[in-house]
Amino acid sequence: MHVKLLPLGGNVVLKDTREETLYDDDRCLDAYNFQPLWKQVLLPLSGVGVLLALSLGILGASGWERFVATFGQIIHGALAPLSAAQALLGDGESFARTHGFALVFALFSLKLCAFNLLPFAGLNGGQALLAIARGGKPYVAWEESVAKWLLLPGLAILLAWVAAFGWYGWKIMAA
Repeated sequence: MHVKLLPLGGNVVLKDTREETLYDDDRCLDAYNFQPLWKQVLLPLSGVGVLLALSLGILGASGWERFVATFGQIIHGALAPLSAAQALLGDGESFARTHGFALVFALFSLKLCAFNLLPFAGLNGGQALLAIARGGKPYVAWEESVAKWLLLPGLAILLAWVAAFGWYGWKIMAA
């Protein structure tokens, strides 16, 4: 197991026979992809769950509605980065200017949780979805191809939001 820190969070890399070469005498019973299905589904969702619980604890009753609304906002903003996303970013800036750090952190965390739960490869939701599709098997031949195709829509959404942030920042600097 390796623990790596990222600027916004952390990740854990577990032993996985699909990702690394193992020795002949290793039966791989402790590898992630040899774990029961419920562990393969819950493990990617656990980090999101903890952050979501923390955020909902800070935001209170309004937090759940904001979390659920975020899924639509992510897609709508990605489809219209120069209009809908700009309005959403403006709302976020307004919220940040009028609320304290804890509430801004909690709202940002909710948005990050929702993004991570999208069913695309590389995101927690995609990992859980692939585990369910594998049916608990340690390896299936089609997984790599499906994961590559599931990466594309997630990457498109991410790039659209990067463009939206860039445009929003450009407008602010020009003003």
